[in-house]
Amino acid sequence: YLFLTNSPERTPLELSHKLARMGLDVSEDHFYTSALATAKFLKNQMDNASAYVIGEGGLMNALYDAGIYMNDVSPDYVVVGETRTYNFEKIEKAIALVNKGARLIGANPDVTGPTETGIMPATGSLIAPIEIATGKKAYFVGKPNPLILRHAVKKLGIRSQDTVIIGD
Repeated sequence: YLFLTNSPERTPLELSHKLARMGLDVSEDHFYTSALATAKFLKNQMDNASAYVIGEGGLMNALYDAGIYMNDVSPDYVVVGETRTYNFEKIEKAIALVNKGARLIGANPDVTGPTETGIMPATGSLIAPIEIATGKKAYFVGKPNPLILRHAVKKLGIRSQDTVIIGD
């Protein structure tokens, strides 16, 4: 089984620890995040790719582990995921880089996401100002993109017709 999540903020290890605090023993190899799918997608697109990233540690770690290096001057991609450190300076930088030719990638298209205190803006909301200002549409890797589902099925090592999906 695999927990497939559009949330790119946490690593699989962090998600495993979160469930452990709830009394559930689930190892990190049972998680596949939109951050991991985004990293795999970018690695498959181009060797030695670089990215300017607006996101949290889960996204940064996934990209780093896939061999994508951080570049805030002339990246191949601008990658956006959920974050609590979103600010105008990062938006301006992302807009300038996309206008210079970087491709815009979103870890997921979700407009909002749940938190312990209520709803927060998710990647779709955070990437919208960049899309509007540049006139360029982002490519979103997470659900409902079939790409993340194919990655998950491959990770499980099973055929897609042997798969049952529960949830969203």
